[in-house]
Amino acid sequence: MTGCNLCGSTAWKTLKAVGDTRVVCCACGLVFLTPQPSRAAIHENYSEQYYRPWEEQGQLRSKIWERRMTQVEAVVPKAGRLLDVGCGTGALLQLARQRGWQVAGTEVSDFACKKAEAGGVPVSKGEVWEAKFPENTFDVITCWHVLEHAAEPRRLLEECYRILRPGGWLFLATPNLHDYLFQAVYLITRGRRPSLYEPHERELHLYVFSQRTLRELVTTAQFRVTHIGFDQGAAAVWGKWAVEQLAYLWFRLTGLHWGMALELRALKPKVRQ
Repeated sequence: MTGCNLCGSTAWKTLKAVGDTRVVCCACGLVFLTPQPSRAAIHENYSEQYYRPWEEQGQLRSKIWERRMTQVEAVVPKAGRLLDVGCGTGALLQLARQRGWQVAGTEVSDFACKKAEAGGVPVSKGEVWEAKFPENTFDVITCWHVLEHAAEPRRLLEECYRILRPGGWLFLATPNLHDYLFQAVYLITRGRRPSLYEPHERELHLYVFSQRTLRELVTTAQFRVTHIGFDQGAAAVWGKWAVEQLAYLWFRLTGLHWGMALELRALKPKVRQ
């Protein structure tokens, strides 16, 4: 049995069981799927069919990518080398390149890689560590809604740390375990709570993070977390977007994060002289 990716423990509580697959909560608070599907099954999930809704949501997704780059450039105003881990069809990288960045991406989906390459974006197929980038290569690494899909999120973060230059920045977003407002709306409109796992679902989430477990995981990879808060780019359909506006208002009024996703920014500290 493989231990928890955060703490290594096997002291788990089952939250849901579907056949031999369980959604468990570790004693440390991390929620995840066990046993995980095979690597081939995970990668096959991200076929052309998976990306079709992205094309249908093109206009709203373009605004999300613009917001993402504005967020990056507010912290790193001088364009440098940017890597997008899990870059999908390369839309963010195309935008970053237009803004003067030198770009690269990694992606596990065959379809998405081909689409990105057709758009002139350099993409390495596979996990980020399989790209074998040199140490201290990038000024910025982005990882937007990828960590929850990764079989080894800790290894992913450790590789990001290795290939970031000292003083470089990591930006990521991932679903929020405590998305209470979305859960309430789902219950009211559908008569049941949203499920953490369903067989053959489009969005295969292997992990679900809270603010605490996300911060702890990123910190174990030696990053210094400077911000964790509300991801305003989590919703690409209008119904969810409306719910998110209410959740963000609640967040601003109370400080309680009941929205759909977390946004984190972390620094690779400079080496002491």
